[in-house]
Amino acid sequence: MNEEIEYFFCQIKQKLPNNISLVEEIASVLDINYDAAYRRINHKTELSFKEALSLAKFYKVSLNNIYSFKEKESIVVQKNYNFQTNNTLESFFIKSNKLVNLFSKLENSEVLYAAKDIPLYYFPQNSLLQRFQIYILLNLPNSKENSKTGEIAFEKFNISSSLIYESICFKNAFKKVNCIEIWDDHTINSILYQIYYCYKIKLTNQEQAIQLCDELKLMITSIENKIKKESRDENSSVKNKMYYSKLVCLNNTVVFNSKKTKTLLIPYIRTSYLRIDDNLICEETISAFNKKIQLSKKISGNAEVDRKLFFSSMYQKINGIYNQIINEETLFSL
Repeated sequence: MNEEIEYFFCQIKQKLPNNISLVEEIASVLDINYDAAYRRINHKTELSFKEALSLAKFYKVSLNNIYSFKEKESIVVQKNYNFQTNNTLESFFIKSNKLVNLFSKLENSEVLYAAKDIPLYYFPQNSLLQRFQIYILLNLPNSKENSKTGEIAFEKFNISSSLIYESICFKNAFKKVNCIEIWDDHTINSILYQIYYCYKIKLTNQEQAIQLCDELKLMITSIENKIKKESRDENSSVKNKMYYSKLVCLNNTVVFNSKKTKTLLIPYIRTSYLRIDDNLICEETISAFNKKIQLSKKISGNAEVDRKLFFSSMYQKINGIYNQIINEETLFSL
């Protein structure tokens, strides 16, 4: 059994920054003194099941995998993120902030993002566009938030101050970690269709729809300027690289990668994520992501021509939806 316990503590140590003592961490989590923690780590005192469970929950380590660590056919998957109400969306932001802040402190940390949709951390703070994106997340058909009341008009939609605060923290957290993103021609489509759909069924009015298009264009321009410098933010050393592909399939999979530990988030059922901390699965996903990069064009940094071509197509799509909204309103007023 000592072999399994040794592997268990090894898994915990891999999740800690180099400057953090394993003995101090175990003592803190189990609320015991350093000597007692040292004796458990070195098998001089037996680690109780209750203690092992506390450590496993705190560090997201699977006891099942520890028991059968020599077998590679089973993994533990956590259903951590499912935001269909204000409270669960707020919880999503809080958990994401903790995860991003943890990885930002680790050596050689980065986020790999296969962006089927525009990542939430790009939406500008205190903007109509950010409010609309949260509205869409919480007000889609069949969500718990509107199952009894039906669809809520955008102008009547209110966001709690705590949710706004956590969304700002979420955006700021991603400014601390290096990102590598792959986009394609369809990455902008969802938000465009959402704007047009809500306008067509009268959940937004013409003025709101036009403002959303204008703010979307400004956001895309801001993204273009940032990736030109490969920077997440001004006066920041954090890197943000972007690739464009016509060949690979993107599904909003996110990998948090570092030298010490890795975490994989896989989307399912619209706005929910499965979390996997298994190192082998994460490594395989990172390898697949790198192969996708090989089939993609880099559009950040010095790739001026390819970047201009890519973002020009995005502006054309925004203008297309904008013109449809304007022309339809003009037609109806004749």
